[in-house]
Amino acid sequence: MHKKFLLFSSLTLLTCFSFSTVGALPPQSAAYESKTVGRIQIQMENLPADASFDPKPVLSKMDTKIGDPFSQIIFDADLKTLSDTYDRIEPSVETINGEIYITIKVWPRPTIAAINWTGNTHISSKTLRKELGFKPHKIFNRAEFNKGFNKVKEYYVKKGYFESELSYSISPDPKTNTVTINVTVKEGRSGTIDDIKFQGFTSKEKSQILSMIYTKKYNLFLSWLTGAGTYNEEAIEQDKLTITNFLQNKGYADAKVNIEVRELPSSSKIVIVIQADRGTIFHFGKITFKGNSLFSDAEIEKQFLARPDGVYSPDKLRNTAQAIKDLYGRKGYIETNVQYETQLVKDAPTYNVDFEIEEGEQYKIGLIRVFGNVQTQTHVILRESLLVPGETFDAAKLKYTQQRLEQIGYFKSVNVYAVRTQDDQLLGENYRDVYIEVEETTTGNLSLFFGLSSADGIFGGLDLAETNFNYKGFGRLFKDGPSALRGGGEYAHAKAQLGSKQRSYTVSWLTPYFRDTPWRVGFDLFLSQSKLQAKKYEIDSYGGSLYASYPLNAYWSFGWKYRFKHATIDVSHGASSQERETEKGTGNVSATSVSLTFDSTDNVIKPHNGFRSGLEAEYAGIWGDFAFFKYTYGNTYYQQLWKRGIMKYRWDFKFIQPIWWTNKPDDIPLSERFFVGGENSVRGYKPFDIGAHFSNGDPVGGTSASILSVEYLQEIFSLMDAFLFVDAGSVKLEKFHLSQYKMSYGVGVRLELMNRMPITLGVGFPVNPDDKKQVQKFFFSMGGQF
Repeated sequence: MHKKFLLFSSLTLLTCFSFSTVGALPPQSAAYESKTVGRIQIQMENLPADASFDPKPVLSKMDTKIGDPFSQIIFDADLKTLSDTYDRIEPSVETINGEIYITIKVWPRPTIAAINWTGNTHISSKTLRKELGFKPHKIFNRAEFNKGFNKVKEYYVKKGYFESELSYSISPDPKTNTVTINVTVKEGRSGTIDDIKFQGFTSKEKSQILSMIYTKKYNLFLSWLTGAGTYNEEAIEQDKLTITNFLQNKGYADAKVNIEVRELPSSSKIVIVIQADRGTIFHFGKITFKGNSLFSDAEIEKQFLARPDGVYSPDKLRNTAQAIKDLYGRKGYIETNVQYETQLVKDAPTYNVDFEIEEGEQYKIGLIRVFGNVQTQTHVILRESLLVPGETFDAAKLKYTQQRLEQIGYFKSVNVYAVRTQDDQLLGENYRDVYIEVEETTTGNLSLFFGLSSADGIFGGLDLAETNFNYKGFGRLFKDGPSALRGGGEYAHAKAQLGSKQRSYTVSWLTPYFRDTPWRVGFDLFLSQSKLQAKKYEIDSYGGSLYASYPLNAYWSFGWKYRFKHATIDVSHGASSQERETEKGTGNVSATSVSLTFDSTDNVIKPHNGFRSGLEAEYAGIWGDFAFFKYTYGNTYYQQLWKRGIMKYRWDFKFIQPIWWTNKPDDIPLSERFFVGGENSVRGYKPFDIGAHFSNGDPVGGTSASILSVEYLQEIFSLMDAFLFVDAGSVKLEKFHLSQYKMSYGVGVRLELMNRMPITLGVGFPVNPDDKKQVQKFFFSMGGQF
């Protein structure tokens, strides 16, 4: 007697295999466990007449073997493995004389004969095929095809076709085991936003709202890069909430916002219409508070942003509550709770507000614990903390500690918060521990860069930087790999740049907290060959510097520096006798300097407000071939006139005073002289070309130099700025002598693509050049990393 049945399993059902039943399913498959497998037969279905089939590759993929005891779990895993290769699998089992005989029918995956697209008029079939990732004559895998098909749907949404509907059908041909795929596209309206119109808003409000919302107009030059300018339903809903909140904070507590999509009759683009029903403007009525005992009523009232008879604003209420909590938090009352309740006055657009303060207890700082740091050493994190165990808790310091940790760039996320101390029996209940949770991010960067500028020509190179370097890891480098060089909170940088006019190699290192003190200590080494200044001579130099600085307060810092440089002036054949005199500049410069700097700018990379100033005095003559004093006084002031308009003022003065055996300005080597002109100083003039010249036209440089500039910058887009400027510069080979400022004015554009490719284009118009040879109206620079 024997039984023949189809083997079902939970795994088979989950993977959606298609089986046909033969015989009856036994009540318990466990009855066949451990019986010997007597035969495994593989049958290939839909095999072309002229094709052969070898079952050995299929059997080799299975862990179920002839002669082994049968296992339901192993057999399920075998079916799953085969499903990754074949389109359909039908296993069946029969028992003969106590042995298990297994037959598995497999159907090969069909080949795609053709993919037909219908209904796509705005996006080409070629583009859609590329997004799909499938081509004719390839094996058809339905699961993988569905993934590709979803990418096509997402592509339509990304392009703004928010009403698009896509579907596909399959036409199989059993004789050839092929399928023809027919894709039907209903594109609907294009989501390209031609314009955003406002109804019920002032011009000023329009400008404010446009800077706040996600939805933007399509821009031919930037939208392909930023993805902005296409309809997104989720963004529209978020924008609606943003605009409603904007109006409510202007007092329109009942404001309603409607965003409508309209189709342009003359094109396939759409217009977004934002309409507002403001309703009545509301005001604050009576504002009362209670529960304060630590602070007087007058001290509490100073924190209020919401005032009686003032325009109603939900943000003012929330910010007032937070300001009161911050007031208490600075005195250690970190669990102070401030609640408020609004009451609408009957028959009047007025809200009365009651604030209730629960002061809580005063707390001191217990332990400070750090979590989540894998590479970054704990002491590197703790040195950024403003909190000290045992001191009275200060909530403001807690917040500033988190900001400091976020700004150093070592972490993807930072969370600093207070918790009940674990040692409350020892320290007491009025202590709270501080938990610092961090999630590390990549801090190393290896990149290629290239560029083009009117001063340096074509250039490129390799840049390697690590902002969380650890020099002590060199001893563990072979054991732990490159990760040993991370986590010390230091900065290391190496750069090689090759260009048509300059080659340079630099290595630098800096620790911002030398021996856990506020001292910043570092060094750099360099090697360079430059023909930037002239055609008839080349300056080859090498050297380095050691420097340190100390922050006196939040704005002022003191610095010290020692530098050494050896320069060789290589004058080419055909140079004038005067220019050959510059070869005397070959030699060593050994110098030390002190500096005092001030910086109150609001952003390191792109300031909007603030003042930067630096004063440096340097003495050269320590074992060197040249002796001189160098004085530098540089200033830049930024003033934001309105949200997108910034004024920049610059005034720099530099002087070299020859002394002792270097007794006249002509003895100052070319590598130390100042050069003025070009895109980084006085635009509209050739680079380094202002001032006296040798007989062949090469610039002489000077020992006295000054640059004055006024620039207005207008932010056009987040990645594009336009600017107007007036520049002036003077350089003289005389001691403390400035005259004959060369002036220019002009316009330009700065464009930054994905923070990788900065481009500056502009035109400058010289006012009083010595001759036309000094003029270079157009200036540009392009450089980036990839």
